[in-house]
Amino acid sequence: MARIEVIDIGTVSVRMGISDVTQGRIETFTKKTRVCDLGVGLDETGVLSEAAIERVLDTVRGYLGCFTRNRCDAVVCTLTQSAREAENADALLAPLAALGLKPQVIDGRTEGLIAAYGVSIDPRFAGEQPGAPRPLVADSGGGSTELCVLDDSESWVCSTPVGSRRVSERFLSAGDPASEDDVARALKWCRDTFAEAAATTDLIDPAASVVVCGGASTTLAAVHHELEPYNPAIVHGTVLSKDEIAGMVERFAGMTVAERGEVVGVHPDRAPVVLGSAVVLEGLLEALGKDELVVSEADNLQGIALLADAELAGAPAPIEWRPALTLSE
Repeated sequence: MARIEVIDIGTVSVRMGISDVTQGRIETFTKKTRVCDLGVGLDETGVLSEAAIERVLDTVRGYLGCFTRNRCDAVVCTLTQSAREAENADALLAPLAALGLKPQVIDGRTEGLIAAYGVSIDPRFAGEQPGAPRPLVADSGGGSTELCVLDDSESWVCSTPVGSRRVSERFLSAGDPASEDDVARALKWCRDTFAEAAATTDLIDPAASVVVCGGASTTLAAVHHELEPYNPAIVHGTVLSKDEIAGMVERFAGMTVAERGEVVGVHPDRAPVVLGSAVVLEGLLEALGKDELVVSEADNLQGIALLADAELAGAPAPIEWRPALTLSE
């Protein structure tokens, strides 16, 4: 058995997952999440702020303490859209390396493949049922949403610039609450961007389910179930209809940011982006002509853990990416 820690630095949150992996199967999994808002202001300025970088580093230092206490065999550190986009990404990468990590900025295609691979640990989402089409997996984050159809013979991935933080800053921050016109413009942009991406492939089966992972979908699932505290076992597999998500858009659009933070299921730190999250997912379903989506708790944290286990074992990797491991002493 290998115990793998994965630190994933995203646009909104920094997450840490610890997985016990045996022969390519995750036996136990625990997760911690902290909203650090690395991507605050990035869409406008093109750079990461010093305050956001320090929030991330402070969180990562704490997660490395978990690595030691839990006697993990290896840790992997990845960064996504904000680090891909920021002109000053080295201002974060260098101190991460100084902490003993080997930070990897993963490109959009790889991010989509890893997320879909993590989602596929649930047989329902692996497309392995007789006659079942491969699902479309959407990894919806703060700075981007990756769309992926994962297949052994041919996979399709498209990384789009649609994310809850970007949508919130670009369209929904002029007023508090946001205006109806701003919400409508945000929804149109999301829908049009996703539709353009989907039009580039014929691998999306009209009968396929849409499986969404990431903080946008899990937060809306928590709101749907009125979860306090958050319960991943209840969130995983939640079905959200387009009408239910549209209802959340309408509900959150009528609230101030402070009021959104008081809604059961919304962590106060996610209040600034929860309306954007709902707009993104409504736009996705409209673009695909789908009536519902399924929420997956499993995502790139599990996908990276499995890839790290394969790397430790010298086994073939199922996708074309190799994690950089920092091994325990």
